[in-house]
Amino acid sequence: MSKRFSKNELKNFIMKEIAQLREEKMSGKLGDATKVADEVEEVEASEYATALEKEIDYMKALDIQEAKLVKKLRKINEARNKLRSSILKKIDKE
Repeated sequence: MSKRFSKNELKNFIMKEIAQLREEKMSGKLGDATKVADEVEEVEASEYATALEKEIDYMKALDIQEAKLVKKLRKINEARNKLRSSILKKIDKE
C-alpha cells in the first residue's frame, strides 16, 4: 500500500532527491547501475511487439471511425444550415 504524503513532505522529498542528484553529478560518481539492473525484470521483446502492434491497429481503427464521424458531422451541419436558412427565409416573408 502506498503512503500518502502531505504537500510539505512531498516538497521536502523532491528537494532531497534533487540535492542528491546534483551531488552525484558534481562528484562524478553515479549510483550503482548494477543494483538497478538486478532489480529490473527482463521481458522478451516479442511481448512488447505484440502489444505495440495491437495498439497501432486499434489506433488505425479509431482513425477510420473518426473519419466516418467527421463525415457524418459534416452532413449534419449542412442539413442544419439548410434548415436554418429555410427558417430565416420563411420568417423574412412574414
